[in-house]
Amino acid sequence: MGAPLTPRAHELSRLRWRKSFFASRNRPRRHEDTKKSYDVHREATLVAYRAFSDVAGKGAFFLVTVLAARLLSARGFGIFSLGTTLGWLTAVVSDFGIQLHLAREVARRPAEAGALLGSWLRARVWTSAAVFAVVALGLAATGFGDPYGAALILLVLVYIISGLVELLYYFYRGLSRSDIESTLTLWQRFGMLVIAGVVLAWRPEVTTLAVAMLVPAVLTLAYSLRLASKMAHGGRGGNGPPRSPFPTRQVFTRDVMPIGLGIVLSAMYFRVDVFLIEGWRGTEAVAQYNAVFRLVEALRLFPAAVLAVALPSLCRAIDVRPLVRVSALVTGFAMVVSLALWVAAGWLVPFVYGAAYSGAVPAFRILLVSFPLMSLNYALTHQLVGWNGHRAFAALAGAALLFNVAINARLIPTMSIAGAAWATLWTEALLTIGCVAALRLTPLGPGAEPLAATVA
Repeated sequence: MGAPLTPRAHELSRLRWRKSFFASRNRPRRHEDTKKSYDVHREATLVAYRAFSDVAGKGAFFLVTVLAARLLSARGFGIFSLGTTLGWLTAVVSDFGIQLHLAREVARRPAEAGALLGSWLRARVWTSAAVFAVVALGLAATGFGDPYGAALILLVLVYIISGLVELLYYFYRGLSRSDIESTLTLWQRFGMLVIAGVVLAWRPEVTTLAVAMLVPAVLTLAYSLRLASKMAHGGRGGNGPPRSPFPTRQVFTRDVMPIGLGIVLSAMYFRVDVFLIEGWRGTEAVAQYNAVFRLVEALRLFPAAVLAVALPSLCRAIDVRPLVRVSALVTGFAMVVSLALWVAAGWLVPFVYGAAYSGAVPAFRILLVSFPLMSLNYALTHQLVGWNGHRAFAALAGAALLFNVAINARLIPTMSIAGAAWATLWTEALLTIGCVAALRLTPLGPGAEPLAATVA
């Protein structure tokens, strides 16, 4: 046996042990802090990149629209406007909630991402083909748009192809790779701008413009399919997404249709006031309201970018902390921007649209007050869908639509576009209350208790 430790040696040994013990405890903490800092920086970068790509992409399409308005005939530009509107509607109908459901399931089960993509991509191809066939046959049977029927069909096809690309974008979102979506968005939109500009300068016809818009959409789909297939096979490449069973009607009815119904009803709620204003106040009032509403709508690009990045964490969340962080970010941003624009509204609206639109300033200020609620509701509805509350989402969207129509019917005849703005504000407030109530009754992720049970 060794000699016993002296009191001094014993004290030094004890101090070394304590130092080693606390150092071992601090090392994981420093590693955890470093990882947390990296995650925050990565999410901020993804949000900024997504917002930039969305703004730049919409700007590129806006320039295509300006070129079309300047170089096409009045009839040709009218067909272009009809075709893009009809195409957008066909894309929404053919999706009907598939892409958001895919992103949610991929975020929860990344190990099954390939099988999920294979199933829902096949379903989306079939729904897109069916909707496109109905639209094409309807145009051919009615002769609508003649002699520009081919241009209308091509423009619808552009949006059908772009809808399939959008489905793959949601697949990337589920895997927390929104950077891929941002990059492909920039390439497709600016490629479309270049090709459309060249084609319009060479032959300013709406049919050739439709072909110019179709080319980058097809190329983006082909590349994105190859990339998604590689990711689905774990980076080993492959001949396409893994073949998987076709989604059953029960799954589609239970998990997808409520999402699609909620999206369609929400879109109707955001657009119906324009038709109500036209009916009670005329086209000039529509122009004034639509002008300022477009400004507020453009502000929603930032909340949309944040939610595109945060969607996987919301779908996997087992408590409200991710929702609180996201809600605080988008609502805080909206409050700061709304306050600044509310002060500047008196000169901003005439500066952007001209002195003739000065009468829309009061409505613009009311809409700015509603913008923080819009941003908050964007986060709340995404969380509701992420926690399988899609039926509640559809019910709330339907209730918001009915409430909005009813209150618009009371306010527009007496207050004109200011009444429509107030109706938007009160509808957003109703939606906030409904979402909070629904979330309290919704399980906090798979196998968790409802929020009401955790706070009772």
